Amino acid sequence: MSLKVRLGKRKPKSEGKAGRVDQAADPTYTSRSGYALVASQYEHWHWFQFWQRNEVPIVQRWASSLKPGLFLDAGSGTGLYRPVLEEAGHAVISADCSPEMLAVQAHRHPEAALVCADIRSLPFPPAYFEYVLCTRVLNHIQALDPVFSEFARVTKPNGELLISDVHPRHRYSDMSVPVNGERISIETFKHPREEIEAALVPSLQILGFEEFQLNNLHWKPPIQNFENIYDAPERPIFYVAVLRRV
Repeated sequence: MSLKVRLGKRKPKSEGKAGRVDQAADPTYTSRSGYALVASQYEHWHWFQFWQRNEVPIVQRWASSLKPGLFLDAGSGTGLYRPVLEEAGHAVISADCSPEMLAVQAHRHPEAALVCADIRSLPFPPAYFEYVLCTRVLNHIQALDPVFSEFARVTKPNGELLISDVHPRHRYSDMSVPVNGERISIETFKHPREEIEAALVPSLQILGFEEFQLNNLHWKPPIQNFENIYDAPERPIFYVAVLRRV
């Protein structure tokens, strides 16, 4: 299979002017257009540090517990998890809808297998991967059914998947990243656990579902820039679900 990063910049026809969801003074962008704008600054964002310090250890433990195999990093972005998975002995193919985010990953990992693709329509044959990792992507997708159908299709029987995302009870309305003195807001969709479970196809089975609040974080961030965590410490911030392809 030929694996290439396609760097074309044509936006989907369904997007409005400049990929905006609305035309307000402070517009919210679709994920495709928004990540094109934030790619160069994404890893300087304070929330990127939060995920590095709190989500990475969870993925690291899980990946290290698995027999080496082929991973799909679905919605890989700039490639935070490529070295984590490779150090655990796995081969990795990264897929993301943003050529700009993949370009950052390609610069850092010139030999990496990268594919510009929508995770709702993956360009891989059935039962291609042993494992799937999908971190903080579902909240950019309105309807989850196509995602889980694709994950089930491309994962081998008895393969495992790890899904993590911002918890729907976390206090946020969109994703907002500072770029050159402005804030680029990217549309998000909140999915309660019941909605996630309803979207699963029969061949995907939940092995575990864990919620993380302020009191059980691996790293507690400073209050500055993270006020919405400390204002309501009892609210879950993110969740991690482990699934099996049966």
